[in-house]
Amino acid sequence: MTKCVIRVLFFALIGFGFVYCSDCIYFNFDLPSSPFYNTTITSFSQLFIPISVCAATQFNSTSWFCVTILSMVLIYRLYKLIDTGCKYRDIKVFYESVMKISKYDLPNVTWHEVVSRLREVQHEQQICVNNTDLNELDISHRILRTTNYMVAMVNKNILPLKISTRFFGEWYYFSSQLQTTLVFLLFTSTYLSPFKAPGKLKEEFKKREERAKCAAQLTRTFRIVGLLCVFMIPLFFFWSILSFLVNYSGYVRLEPGFFSVRRWSRYARLYLRHFNEMDHELDKRLGRASKPAKDYMRSFSTPLVVVINKFIVKLLGFSVAFVAFWGIFKEELFTIPNVLVVLSIGGILFSGLSACVPDENEVLCPYELMQKILADIHYVPDHFKTMAHTTKVRDEFGHLFPYRFVTLLDELISPLKSPSPKKTTPNSFKVFVLPNHTLEIVDFLRNFTVHADGVGDVCSFALMDVLKHGNPRWLGDGLTKAGLQEQAEDGKTELSVLHFALMNPNWEPPQASNAFIQNFREQVNTAKDQYPGLDSNPFYNSLNSVSTMGSKYASLANSIHQSKHQSFPRPGSSSLSSGLRTDRIVMTGLSQAEGPPYLAQNGIWTSTADLDMESSLRQAGLNAIEARAADMSLSALFLHEVHDRHMGSIRSQGGDIQQSQSESQRRQEGEELPLLRIG
Repeated sequence: MTKCVIRVLFFALIGFGFVYCSDCIYFNFDLPSSPFYNTTITSFSQLFIPISVCAATQFNSTSWFCVTILSMVLIYRLYKLIDTGCKYRDIKVFYESVMKISKYDLPNVTWHEVVSRLREVQHEQQICVNNTDLNELDISHRILRTTNYMVAMVNKNILPLKISTRFFGEWYYFSSQLQTTLVFLLFTSTYLSPFKAPGKLKEEFKKREERAKCAAQLTRTFRIVGLLCVFMIPLFFFWSILSFLVNYSGYVRLEPGFFSVRRWSRYARLYLRHFNEMDHELDKRLGRASKPAKDYMRSFSTPLVVVINKFIVKLLGFSVAFVAFWGIFKEELFTIPNVLVVLSIGGILFSGLSACVPDENEVLCPYELMQKILADIHYVPDHFKTMAHTTKVRDEFGHLFPYRFVTLLDELISPLKSPSPKKTTPNSFKVFVLPNHTLEIVDFLRNFTVHADGVGDVCSFALMDVLKHGNPRWLGDGLTKAGLQEQAEDGKTELSVLHFALMNPNWEPPQASNAFIQNFREQVNTAKDQYPGLDSNPFYNSLNSVSTMGSKYASLANSIHQSKHQSFPRPGSSSLSSGLRTDRIVMTGLSQAEGPPYLAQNGIWTSTADLDMESSLRQAGLNAIEARAADMSLSALFLHEVHDRHMGSIRSQGGDIQQSQSESQRRQEGEELPLLRIG
């Protein structure tokens, strides 16, 4: 709630502050037009005109127009603030009176515990009248209904977010303005969106014979909203400038290197997200992947650019130091116009460019770094793993992990880009691009919306049923009946099932998904019992990749190697049970923890009875939450290993068939076959 209040105050200060600063401050106090010309200023406050006097004497028609618009927007924001405050108050009362969780206990209560108490309350008070029981998936559907739709639409490439430009090639445009507009027009607006209420898709969007009419209606809505955005370009641009100055002026002055730091893009946060994954779980995953992702992008450098960059840094450093030392001995130097400007801009450029110069003594392996990244982000195209050393993959990965200043610059100048039906630009996106894809959006909502009892209409991909949406290239034979259109891409369904089952040990997955999990564990156990030195062993290849993620993981991986393939007895002999708890380790900030703060027997490591996991974790210094994260990383790497081998066998079979066909053709043409086939 405090954040909502600060947002409203931020808007009021920026908006009304801009109007006040433009008319009510004597910036040119040393010119003849100023009342302070040739007079002595005794106080800084003398340069500011009181608002009552300024409004009566200095405001013009433009100022009053801006004040009117800002007042209308502020009234709307205050209304939303009051509405949000009422909802937060109800949530607080529910937590304290019904769930018996006080606000002081929230920082150290895990999401898993909140879900468990919510299920207990459902049994006691029947808060959801349509269901006798609420499981973890039902709760996730209610919270992440819109997010699951967006993740599925990005996964199936329903939203045309890839844009081709003349100078920068292909890139993904998904700004905050576009995301807010899409969510509003597709999900939250009662009158404009296909949903008449949360969890209730309008009946006409469920009927095939109404698809053309619904698409035309959605097209008209996109174009009207897009044209309104075009007319609001000046307002959006000035607001972007003001927000940028208020938010980042301090960073520009004190930490210029802040803008050369990379961060995950908005598109990446949808592309890399599991179905039914909570925000704090996604933040933790991407946070762990940031370090190897930065190292991976830093491992690429163009020698010419590096040489020029170093030359500019040295020149700037000498120039700034020279002027600064000169000013120390001759203070009058700083009274000369533009000297302080040169020092400030030179220092900012020096700090920013220095952060972009790679370390000459650092040697990085792109393939190893890509495996580290994959262990936490879980989703990359197949060619990322085989071509990690190429600039093509580097450029594509850069769209997921761009520089901070690239994201800020895109948000800043996007309102200025003029609309054109031939050139795809952000402001023309809702006018010329989205209307061409409304039929696909309508078909997606109609075909992949299902009704769940007690929850309402949800995205069928979010049910995580591999029978309906599994991909044969990521599953064993006979586990899915999904056609090409129903299959989730990049193993989204399979990895989401593993992740949700690991984070929610008590969840009972659908029958086909449960069979997939059991089949997956059997593959893991089979690979465990094989010799670890074989290059074709996917488990130990994955385990070796996990061991490079840190000393704790390396220690745990080493203990698994020893316990499986050495003859000396390991310490302890007790097997791990589902009730084993490691919460004797004092932990804080549990509200952001991934899963429960204890181990459960539903992971790759923890499901193996012949490993003394408690002893291994104690030796490695891992708590249960860290072990669960490592377990999911190993699961993702193992599944990718199996998938890559499956795809390799398909390609080899396709090559053999093509080669046999060519040999048969040569026989028919009388061509002599070689005695020795190469390759």
